[in-house]
Amino acid sequence: MARFDLAQAFTARWEGGLSDNPRDPGGLTNYGVSLRWLRQEGLAFGDVDGDGDIDADDIRALTPDMAAAMFKKKFWDPYGLDLLPQLTATLHYDCTVNAGPRQATLITQRACNQIVGSYGSKLVVDGKFGTKTHTFLKQFSTPALAEHMLKGRIRFYRELAQSKPQFQCFLKGWLARCDDLRDYLEEQIRAWR
Repeated sequence: MARFDLAQAFTARWEGGLSDNPRDPGGLTNYGVSLRWLRQEGLAFGDVDGDGDIDADDIRALTPDMAAAMFKKKFWDPYGLDLLPQLTATLHYDCTVNAGPRQATLITQRACNQIVGSYGSKLVVDGKFGTKTHTFLKQFSTPALAEHMLKGRIRFYRELAQSKPQFQCFLKGWLARCDDLRDYLEEQIRAWR
């Protein structure tokens, strides 16, 4: 079954260092953790430096290990990704970190429906990672599903950049991340054989 450290090893390659791009709605970000996200999660989770508020100092105080622990708690464990094959767990996890849980689940559900064929009935595409989505990923983690998940993610990024021109500056990086993820997963598949 899937290991968080293998998925995070890829994600950390793309979520490193301090960034404060004015076009990023997340605001100040460090190791993939944005100030906006910390504030949404609340004081108990987001007050990294323990001073009673959530501000830029909390983002600056983050370490790579702290960011990984936050991602595991919010984006890995609640979805039972450790119970899935590594291929689909890594794909879903990295998309969740980059695009958010709802969007990642929509992409995943649409990809599942692309390969459903003789496997059974289609999933409801609702952005909720429930039992049916989890079961499908557990049973049908194939290179074909992985390719549809990547294609769906690429489509999402292109549509986002087209509908919101302020995100156009991120498109090249998002697409490079998808290409790198494909290469990383191919390496992992060869190593598992």
